[in-house]
Amino acid sequence: MIIKSFKGYRPVPELALKVALNPNNLLNELDRREEARKNPYSFAHVVKPRINFPDDTPKTEQQLFDFAHRYFLKMVDDGTIVRDEKPALYVYRLSMDNHTQTGLICCLHLKDYQDGKIKKHEHTRADKENENVLHIRSTLLNSNPVFLTYEPVDEIDIEIGFITNGEIPEYDFVNEYKVRQEIWVVKHHAAIDRLTNLFDQHVSCSYIADGHHRAAAAAIYAKEMHDQEGKLKSNDFNYMLGCLFPSNQLRIYDYNRIVKSLNGHSEKDFLKLVSEKFEVKEASRSPYDPSKPHRFGMYLYNKWYKLKALEGTYPEDAVGSLDVSILQNNLLDPILDIKDPRIDKRIDFIPGIKGMAALEKPVLKGKAPVAFSLFPITIEELFTISDLNEVMPPKSTWFEPKLMSGLVIFKMEL
Repeated sequence: MIIKSFKGYRPVPELALKVALNPNNLLNELDRREEARKNPYSFAHVVKPRINFPDDTPKTEQQLFDFAHRYFLKMVDDGTIVRDEKPALYVYRLSMDNHTQTGLICCLHLKDYQDGKIKKHEHTRADKENENVLHIRSTLLNSNPVFLTYEPVDEIDIEIGFITNGEIPEYDFVNEYKVRQEIWVVKHHAAIDRLTNLFDQHVSCSYIADGHHRAAAAAIYAKEMHDQEGKLKSNDFNYMLGCLFPSNQLRIYDYNRIVKSLNGHSEKDFLKLVSEKFEVKEASRSPYDPSKPHRFGMYLYNKWYKLKALEGTYPEDAVGSLDVSILQNNLLDPILDIKDPRIDKRIDFIPGIKGMAALEKPVLKGKAPVAFSLFPITIEELFTISDLNEVMPPKSTWFEPKLMSGLVIFKMEL
């Protein structure tokens, strides 16, 4: 894989906590708007400029992206964000509870994306791609690294270990979600060359864990700029910002479901329909979280059941045998008429990191009749599906901890 150092823009350390922005799926737009009003340092003003405009402002209005560009320049002008004088790589460590994962922030060549060496497992939506392209085109910024993973390489682990054990991190703080954020700036030419060569020699491909739309938008923008290659002072447009983590350091949580109606079925009829494709038993423990694949917990009207997918009710292929596929194809779609969980308002999704109480709560409060707990997808399943150029069902994976944006920023020079 081709990685490259770059002159990153970064918040001054004393303002890093105020600047850094939590991922989109941890804050809704209303909360983000309120947070940004109280914090002019927040990078939300740059990556989500719509929070500064009336609610009915279209998401692709050019004035939003012009505002984002001006706000970034203002943050540079007032000294909130500074630029490294020399190209660097950035070691990024996230620690939460008893878990630690250490990755490398760098520029990734989009040729690897176009050639299938940066592998995908999700469909992307044209409207979200377009919004991201407009942001890149107007600001020339990559400020939220695409989250990628790769098969572990001992030599890379050792090299990164030398850096983290031998130097004090440039940033070291704990965010509001109790995730410790540490970043080491790798400035020495020899260390940069070693890491660049190790990824080139030992990492044949990487896999997107989160950030499919950002990656797709960067590739679209690069294609737009291709005709100007050679006329510009740099080829920065051929790169996107990413953070690469070895797969053995990542945690994937279950991604559970809450459904707000039984599609007109009585409780008795619903259980009868479910039993056509699943073995249904009252759960031996409460709450019930599955301990192996093809088992599901079902919390129906304040009572836990254990479901086991019956043999012959699902295909043995990589995607069809996923638990999210089995639940969708044998229950959510045929019984509850949820055809597209991405847009159906009757279904919500609860990441396992929030605990089983968060799954039970809507049912206990009478806001939903039923909830389902799933066994988490494994990193091996993600790799297999990506290698086959297949696509996972929506809301299949939840990685935690997640990357913050605005800590290391790649601004293209054209």
